[in-house]
Amino acid sequence: MHEDSSVSVLLMKRNCSFTPRQVGWFYLSMVIFSSLIAGYFYWRGAWIIVPFTGLELLALGIALLIYARHATDYEKIIIQEGHLDVEIVNGRQIIQKHWPLLWVRIKPPLFLKDTKSLKDPKNHLVTLEYGDDSVCVGLYIFPEKRQELADKIDRARAESLH
Repeated sequence: MHEDSSVSVLLMKRNCSFTPRQVGWFYLSMVIFSSLIAGYFYWRGAWIIVPFTGLELLALGIALLIYARHATDYEKIIIQEGHLDVEIVNGRQIIQKHWPLLWVRIKPPLFLKDTKSLKDPKNHLVTLEYGDDSVCVGLYIFPEKRQELADKIDRARAESLH
């Protein structure tokens, strides 16, 4: 969290081992390596290896594409000058909210034993509401830290309003 006299920024990102570029290089190396092995077996007369190698590389490519699309996902909350800005990037979907800070309600995550409440993922996240509009944040942090996130947002809001 970056704190200035009038600005608070909370940035939460996925914990990913590979960047999308590294995923591309990894996939290219797998294509080359698997193609060399399949080519050797084809040359030795075992042509049936080639279609299985193609299926393997197709499945790996689809999995890595899904991974790479979400490797740069993040949630950013900025509190400054009486406004709350929320930006959520999930794959190609971008959600941006710009709300007056005074009217934003902060709902911490629920930890209930009621199984119906636990099935709704919104109950596990911090919900920010303004009028009829709402957004859930805290997806990229541990569930135990979500209450702390709600408290940080509430403290930053209180400091900004004074």
